[in-house]
Amino acid sequence: MIKQQNIFFHPWLDFNINGGGIIENDTETLNLFFRDNNNNNSLCLIGDSLEWKPNIWIQFEQEKIEKLKEINIVCLLGDLTEFFHYCQKKFINVKINYHQYNLYDQISSIKQTFDSLDNKIFLPAQGERTANIYCSTGTMRLNRYILIKEGQDKGYDFYHPSVSYNLSKDFEYQLSRCLSTAMQQPTALKQKTLFTEELTPFEFDKKQIPILSDSYINFIATFPNTNWLKDKEDEKYFNAILCKTVPFMLCEKHSNTTGVDLLGFLPYVGFDFKADCIDNPVLRWKSLLQDNEHIFKDKQRAKELYEKNQRVIDHNYNRLVNTDWEAERLAQFDKLPTFIKEGLKYYELPPN
Repeated sequence: MIKQQNIFFHPWLDFNINGGGIIENDTETLNLFFRDNNNNNSLCLIGDSLEWKPNIWIQFEQEKIEKLKEINIVCLLGDLTEFFHYCQKKFINVKINYHQYNLYDQISSIKQTFDSLDNKIFLPAQGERTANIYCSTGTMRLNRYILIKEGQDKGYDFYHPSVSYNLSKDFEYQLSRCLSTAMQQPTALKQKTLFTEELTPFEFDKKQIPILSDSYINFIATFPNTNWLKDKEDEKYFNAILCKTVPFMLCEKHSNTTGVDLLGFLPYVGFDFKADCIDNPVLRWKSLLQDNEHIFKDKQRAKELYEKNQRVIDHNYNRLVNTDWEAERLAQFDKLPTFIKEGLKYYELPPN
């Protein structure tokens, strides 16, 4: 009987580096489940570049992987086809399969978007808005740090948590290495909150709707996974669609152009997206901001861009609110092999 092993890339995965890894010696078929944004599928700085941790793990376990008969890559969030093709080229004697089930995880973000709205009467009509741009970030990450620093430099009115001196120092070091430049002076940043009271993510999403709905452009900087795990839109993107504002994304390669295709949304137009294909994520994020500064700072240009996107805005809104997402999730699930469905039943969770 073929020995199968399931590995779930969740926040509690222990790579067992000191113990020789996590692939068992007698494993013949390895099933890799990628779900959620967490520390075990995030980025880390290696030399002068940001690397995806699962790819580093692939190098660490390479000798064992080369002895396998088969690998099944199961994507439960976004799109991992480029990682699939990479593994095919790297392990030519191992059969590599890819299984797409992105709505397993993304449907929760879509439901969160609808749950934050008691009813749609609070949504403003599409038209004149008072703010050029809007940005409110949660947990500080490198792409969000770049965005917030850009906002400070340009005088944008962005909302964000505090950044300690040590965290700023860590980010500035990463920026200097990725850009091959001198390290800038770290600076502690005071938080700038939209609301004074403590709110749960659900309560915040609900309360920010009128403000988000009053802007032409909304900045979105999701959990950065460099150029492997793509098209993993979350509730911030869906909230922008629901509020009929135009999202501008500092995420993965091509996020603004083709990265929305997976869920049936159309890309927005009118921005300068030539930098959206840059491999270096830091250079990509900074270049996107610089190339479109003239739109962010000029309300008339922001309004004109918004009007140019009316067809896209309407299409994406209708796609979001009129789609039976649960039916689409079930259709994806039905296409999965039985052993993958069985594996999902035993997805490991942390102890209570």
